[in-house]
Amino acid sequence: MDDDGELLEAWRGGDRRAGSMLLERRAREITWFFRNKVFDEADVPDLVSQTFLGCVTARDRFEGSTSFRRFVYSIAHNVLREYLRTKAKRKREQVDFASVCVHELDPRSMSSIEMRRRELRAFVEALRRVTVDHQVVLELKYFEALTGPQIADVLGLPEGTIRTRLRRGLIQLRERVDEQLGGSLAGRPAATVDDLETWAAGVRALRHPS
Repeated sequence: MDDDGELLEAWRGGDRRAGSMLLERRAREITWFFRNKVFDEADVPDLVSQTFLGCVTARDRFEGSTSFRRFVYSIAHNVLREYLRTKAKRKREQVDFASVCVHELDPRSMSSIEMRRRELRAFVEALRRVTVDHQVVLELKYFEALTGPQIADVLGLPEGTIRTRLRRGLIQLRERVDEQLGGSLAGRPAATVDDLETWAAGVRALRHPS
């Protein structure tokens, strides 16, 4: 069974192996969804486990009107929101992904993605310094190599919203990368869109090892 829907139906019918295959299919990308948004690398496995436990619990409520991938990401978003709220000690208030970034919630933390090249380290760290809503769409673009329409489908948002977030997020990202690299004070030109694409390819090489 190659289709997520077929695996889900088999899982609902009692085929536990189909359930394991379905969750395993999404395990790597959900792991990477969390990796650059946590305060500690050790938190990642637990967040992934919480996400897939949520899938198990809610599988019979999933109507199939959208993709299983979107279903998984919606649960991952909720898990991330609770994680950031708890870790940032904001238990009595919501964390607004549109106005807060991971770095702001815990300035001491660093990306759990280890890169040797200075530019790549600056790139992944800069992503933590854009607001979370923009970080999510940018990382789907750069880490998963998804197009705007594909990101819209995964997140269940209008394509126009995704285009706006990508455009505004890109402005933030270029500014944050320049800050990480020292900007004009270091005597280097500002990061270009091509620079970001090149660095993203370097991250994807780690994301999809040969």
